[in-house]
Amino acid sequence: MDKITVDAINLELAESVGEVQAEPEFQQAIGPDYATDPNGIPLVKTAIGNVPLEYDLWAGLRNPAVVGIYPAGLPEIWEFYDNRRKQKVDEAGRQTIFQVPRSFEFAKKNYGRALIISIMLPFSPVVIHEYVSQVLERKKGSSFLFARSYDHLNRMLDKAITRVAISLVSDDSERATIVMNSDNMKAVSTEVIPQSRQGISHGPSKGGNYPQKSLAVLTGLGQFGVSRMIWRDELIDGRVERLAGPIRSIIVFDKEHLVTDGKDGIIHPSPAWREFLFKLFDFTNNDANIDQYRFCSHVSQDSQSCNQCIVSCPSGAQESSNPKSDGRYSDQVARQTHRFWDKKLQFDFGKCTDERGQMAGLFAEWSCGRCLAVCLDRGIRRKSAIQSYYTKMDELAR
Repeated sequence: MDKITVDAINLELAESVGEVQAEPEFQQAIGPDYATDPNGIPLVKTAIGNVPLEYDLWAGLRNPAVVGIYPAGLPEIWEFYDNRRKQKVDEAGRQTIFQVPRSFEFAKKNYGRALIISIMLPFSPVVIHEYVSQVLERKKGSSFLFARSYDHLNRMLDKAITRVAISLVSDDSERATIVMNSDNMKAVSTEVIPQSRQGISHGPSKGGNYPQKSLAVLTGLGQFGVSRMIWRDELIDGRVERLAGPIRSIIVFDKEHLVTDGKDGIIHPSPAWREFLFKLFDFTNNDANIDQYRFCSHVSQDSQSCNQCIVSCPSGAQESSNPKSDGRYSDQVARQTHRFWDKKLQFDFGKCTDERGQMAGLFAEWSCGRCLAVCLDRGIRRKSAIQSYYTKMDELAR
């Protein structure tokens, strides 16, 4: 790929997903597990942000109840990349004595910016509706169709995004490309982050040191709802379409100049944009001037509060992990001071995973994604929030 743009990545990704779908392990009779446009093309979503290499991705977010204390930033991602790419033989084919990766200082001297390419492969609305209908209306505990869809989409996206990343590799050292698929996300934690900064020392239930969802939010791919669920609302043919699915990313260090005017669909996450996002995803902030931009309608404005995710949660984890619709925590939650760190509340993974883990131990295809699924299928939509949010992004990040 000669030029990196949102449209070019979307086109390449849609083709790759279609190719992966044709492979035998993903063949099925009832249609694809992912959302499609009217022409049957995978409805993939891409957002790209670009930053100088000195940019701190996690400034103001290092908190064990948020992204963890030791999230991997650009220096760690570069270290992971160049450790695997370090020279091991010389021009004569002899093993080199010094097999040392190049430092991040080398990267800062030789590359002009870092591109963060965030990608979503949304669930098929048919699969989501079937799951919600079975679980909520027919009182079933789970749905093998949803479990299969979740597994398929994650594996499909890993394959597809890796193929897209291959198309971005440059032979002339103009780019350094790192695909953050499932394997590399884990490897960054185990190969670059010291063991004393992994796991619970980093933060409870973080799933590693690479906050994939937070990068997607930073680039404008989607918004956080309550409990850091992420989805994307769009106006398509006058209707609000809500999209969510597995998320992956590609990091590219290249020699292009920083884009700050929105060229090629690329945003620049400025300090003003970051400050806006901090306020937007703090659901204790019930200021109507902030809430008007939220896709999630949990905070009450004119009695229009949505609590579908909370009432559908069988474990009660959602209720014990979020403020009420007025932005205040219930007395029961507020008393649990051990779950707060610098005023941020840790999600109640104990409740969330206990029964689900027990059932998964008995039934291989057991799954629970009710909170997100019911939000996608039945959550309140805000058409005005979509228009306001993307206008604000143009104002602050383009």
